[in-house]
Amino acid sequence: MKIVVLTADANTLIYHRGDLITDMARAGCEVVTSAAEDYPHVREYMKRIGVRHRPIRMVRSRVNPLSDLVTWWDMWRLFRTEKPDALFAYTIKSVVYGCVVAALAGVPRIYALLPGLGFTFVKPVTLKQKIVASISVWLHQFALRRAHVIFMQNEDDRQLLGNLGILPESIPCHVTAGSGVNVEEFPHVPLNEDKDLAAGTVRFVLVSRLLISKGVEVFAEAARIIKQRYPNAEFHLVGPFDPNPNRVSEEQVESWVAEGILEHHGMVRDVAGNLKDKHVFVLPTWYREGVPHATLEALSMGRAIITTDSVGARETVREGKNGFLVPPHSVDAVVEAMERYLKDRTLIVKHGEQSRRLAEDVFDVRLVNGLILREMGISQGMNRGAGSAPTAMEVCTAT
Repeated sequence: MKIVVLTADANTLIYHRGDLITDMARAGCEVVTSAAEDYPHVREYMKRIGVRHRPIRMVRSRVNPLSDLVTWWDMWRLFRTEKPDALFAYTIKSVVYGCVVAALAGVPRIYALLPGLGFTFVKPVTLKQKIVASISVWLHQFALRRAHVIFMQNEDDRQLLGNLGILPESIPCHVTAGSGVNVEEFPHVPLNEDKDLAAGTVRFVLVSRLLISKGVEVFAEAARIIKQRYPNAEFHLVGPFDPNPNRVSEEQVESWVAEGILEHHGMVRDVAGNLKDKHVFVLPTWYREGVPHATLEALSMGRAIITTDSVGARETVREGKNGFLVPPHSVDAVVEAMERYLKDRTLIVKHGEQSRRLAEDVFDVRLVNGLILREMGISQGMNRGAGSAPTAMEVCTAT
């Protein structure tokens, strides 16, 4: 079987779908990946696992009729020249455009994964938002009718799209446990013998693109309050700045750093290395997540979780067992959850152990990929171990 894997963001081909693409290749499939960028580290990763990468022209963050015509043309050329047996498309623009163009180009099987709806289906308020929402609903309806199997990452999104009449009843739709997490690349680092934690230092960390809707400002304000009460608490912000209009500015982050309430680590390739000396993972998001991948990585490494009781995010916490759920936008609730850990540090250890179990039992990437591959009619290849594919970190370090 020849498969084209299509997405808008090339980096996710490694960090979110690298294991799936590797499993496809191991199963004997010829795989061609395509995205909006031609990053050297992505091309190198794909080359090392026996996969070709073909970039196309695509503007990820907005709809522009002129540039999107170019995207359609590039997709058409991709499908007509490669003549794949199947398309596996994920992210909204890749799904909406890719399903339609693939059907027109005669691709026999089309698989669509919606990893999170973002702001696309947030309840519109203004007339412009209502017009955009109506167009989005129609486009999704039109595109997903061309799919043979649909994958989603949480039950809330499936119910929403079902209520909007977007999911065709005749097409199978499966909910996966997010993108899954490689529990070997993100190994359990127990905290029961952590000397800093025993001495009273608690390190809170947020890993995310620096968007307001990811709760970055909420995290910073909670850090300001906690630092006044608990000087030994540390706060670490990990992630790149983003061109999205919803972005947190460089000046804002610099002011937090200058104030001494948090450290900003920027874009970090080795997330596992950064997380291993942190104690509590915090993501106060109200973005309509699929299942936040950074939270899954924290689960796998055995970290207690503070996140919001919102779509996608709530999937990662069993309340009071591996972390705490807080209302979106609530600085006070985040502060209260942080104080519970500061007042009883043994909870951090206990919740971290439960997080690792949850990662192994529910979010292991092998379980997620197994479902996807079965629905695609692909027999899984050999297990991980000797001779396994390079990790994302190995490729990025090498390049």
